[in-house]
Amino acid sequence: MMKFVLILFGTFVFIAMLMNNSRKRGMLNEDANKAVTGLATAMRYFLYGLLAIGAAVCAVLIYQGS
Repeated sequence: MMKFVLILFGTFVFIAMLMNNSRKRGMLNEDANKAVTGLATAMRYFLYGLLAIGAAVCAVLIYQGS
C-alpha cells in the first residue's frame, strides 16, 4: 500500500511540475491555463487528504500501541 501511495505522490509531483513549467512559459492558452490551475488545486487537496489520512492512521497505531 505504501509503495502505491509513494508512486502516486511522485507521479503527481512530476505532472504538477510539467504543467507549472508550461503555464509559466506561456505555452498554454487561457482555457488550458485555467484547467491546469484547477487540476493543480485538485491534486493539492488530494495530497493533503492523503497526508491527513496517514496522520490519522499513525495516531491510531500509536494510541493502540500504548
